Amino acid sequence: MEALPAYIWPPVSWVERAHRLRTFLIAYPARLPKGSYYTRYRIADERWLSIPIIHATKNTPHTATWPSDKRWRLYHWRSLLTLYGKAPFFYEWKPFLEYLYTEADFTTLKDFAELIFQELGSLYSWQYEWSPYPVKLNFTLQRDEISILDQLLRFGT
Repeated sequence: MEALPAYIWPPVSWVERAHRLRTFLIAYPARLPKGSYYTRYRIADERWLSIPIIHATKNTPHTATWPSDKRWRLYHWRSLLTLYGKAPFFYEWKPFLEYLYTEADFTTLKDFAELIFQELGSLYSWQYEWSPYPVKLNFTLQRDEISILDQLLRFGT
């Protein structure tokens, strides 16, 4: 079974590949590279949202975590409200996004991503499971590629 990388908000090309596969694994590489797109994703107007993870945990991305300070969550939520508050499909996604960024209880990067994959999986009828170990991934992300979040909020499903 093919494995796709565990991007927080996957890029559009990732979603297109998942549509073709319908059933796939989600996995992390053995280690997160510096400036990794696994913890950083591009949204509207050349903006980036980053999740700060504890540097020492970059060697084990499956269990990577971030500081207990939740300011980044509030920053993300406010950024999404500012950038997408008037987007055509924002209010369809607002309850999920608000829960994710203001209420959801998680401790690892994987837990956060899992909530997003569950939502996308139910939306697109994907069957996926997490790889129990790091794998070599055959997927290249272009630096200027927009995340699925932008597409969902602006253009719907």
